[in-house]
Amino acid sequence: MSFVAACCNTPPVQADYKSEGETVKKGDVEYYFAGEKGAKQGVVFCYDIFGFHPNSLQVADILGRSGFRVIMPDFLRGDPITAEKMNDGKWISEFKANKAGWEHNRAMFTAAVEILRAEGVESIGAIGFCWGAKLAIRGLAESGESGAGVIKSGALIHPSMLEKEDFEEAAGPILLLPTKDEADFTEFFAIAKAKPFGEASYQERFNNQTHGFCAARGDFSKPEVVSDVNKAIQLTVGFFKKTLA
Repeated sequence: MSFVAACCNTPPVQADYKSEGETVKKGDVEYYFAGEKGAKQGVVFCYDIFGFHPNSLQVADILGRSGFRVIMPDFLRGDPITAEKMNDGKWISEFKANKAGWEHNRAMFTAAVEILRAEGVESIGAIGFCWGAKLAIRGLAESGESGAGVIKSGALIHPSMLEKEDFEEAAGPILLLPTKDEADFTEFFAIAKAKPFGEASYQERFNNQTHGFCAARGDFSKPEVVSDVNKAIQLTVGFFKKTLA
């Protein structure tokens, strides 16, 4: 799979970064926007449990600078995990029981899609980090159920919570970028590759990285992390350029 143009033109991440997008409240939900209005290709960005973390916002901004209109819904409604919440375990229990599922998040995902479409975006993909990858692939699956093909493709970065059925029901190409911490997705990914659009699907395992390296858990001051983050972003940009064209 060749993404030469993306490799040449995609800006690198920075250790000290100030986000350049904007946060807008629509109804009772906040959305982070990156990229220019008027773009014809858009991306619904499903973050991880750390919410609007600077690292995730930076990736969104780079996608925006690469020509996509990006929308990141605040699925957690201002209640991301923190070190304190992680230590007491209550947040994780509540999240798993009531907040992680597709049914809980479908309406917000759909609203994000409709916002992009109202802006004139014609072709939409979804990207997900960690748990967000579950939302991205479910959005891709439901595009097939509706027959509308609203979500054209999905990029799943150090994903979690994925099941065989997700790949069976996916209605578009998948970019799968796990790390050494994630399961072996060989069997699942073969399902995606066997689909009529499977040629556009691609998997690459980042065996030198740990779960979350592109998001909140990534140390963007370390050259070895930055190198792989940049590669993951380049692959993502190239994937969306190809599948949303």
